[in-house]
Amino acid sequence: MKRCVLALILSSLAATGQAQAASSCPPGFAMLQASDTCVRVSGRVRAETAIGSSRVRSSDSYRTQASGRVQLDVRKQTEYGPLRAVISVGNLRR
Repeated sequence: MKRCVLALILSSLAATGQAQAASSCPPGFAMLQASDTCVRVSGRVRAETAIGSSRVRSSDSYRTQASGRVQLDVRKQTEYGPLRAVISVGNLRR
């Protein structure tokens, strides 16, 4: 539940900055409102279902599995050079 709320908050921050996106942000990034900070929210969801059938109806089986990840990438130009922070939360299995 907390991860869903975090993802919604981060995506709304990115959406509010899209109107002011300038060429100073890399492609795929949005500039936060009243700031020179660029942000990108990305993620991935994976779902799978396996259904097994045998000759005996009582031994039919099925399995479902889902996983996901959300990633926040923030970039800002500072007086010491570029600053980049990446936060990734999720449980994707390969």
